[in-house]
Amino acid sequence: MTRRELPAPAPVRLWMATLDALPSTDSIASLSQAERARAQRFAFDHLRRRYFASHVALREILAELTGVAAADQRFTEGPFGKPALASAACAFNMSHCDDVAVVAVAPRGEIGVDVEILRPVKDSITLAERNFTPTEHQLVLSTPPAQRDLVFLRIWTRKEACLKAVGSGFSIPADCFEAGAGQARRVSLPTPEGTVALHVESLPEVDGCVLALAWLLG
Repeated sequence: MTRRELPAPAPVRLWMATLDALPSTDSIASLSQAERARAQRFAFDHLRRRYFASHVALREILAELTGVAAADQRFTEGPFGKPALASAACAFNMSHCDDVAVVAVAPRGEIGVDVEILRPVKDSITLAERNFTPTEHQLVLSTPPAQRDLVFLRIWTRKEACLKAVGSGFSIPADCFEAGAGQARRVSLPTPEGTVALHVESLPEVDGCVLALAWLLG
């Protein structure tokens, strides 16, 4: 497992970790009993390895930023399972796809991050029609085939990042708000508690990965 910090808009900091190697026994011991038990429930070795590696990387990053040892990090969960530091020392979010994870950290507030490996997306036009706004669907439809997968995944990651920032997951339909695929933008996202405003932007592709960040605006 390796990790490196990536450029990110201030005050957010962003790391990418590779999940292709099992962490050391000592590193795995820094995880909570619940985390280790959850990892053991995965039926396949590669899924167990990815879980161990991503959660070790998260704890190590938070330890470096907060000065609290990795094993002593304590977490709470929101209504839909979004984790947060019990100490509220900083805000964070993690996303992973295959053997890659990204971790975003900010001093405060609510943030969301998403990563997808750039790959052929089967039925991208149909998926866009079902999950995107009409404008976003039309954008995917009108994009030349050679660029269509990238555009689809940019929209998808931006939507995921927004939903993760509010901690809702897909309990809020992805087609009820416009995330776009181009410039950074302000997003109005309807939630059961009322409409919230977010900033969302795509980051440059790194090692074949499509990345997006979102955070709630005050």
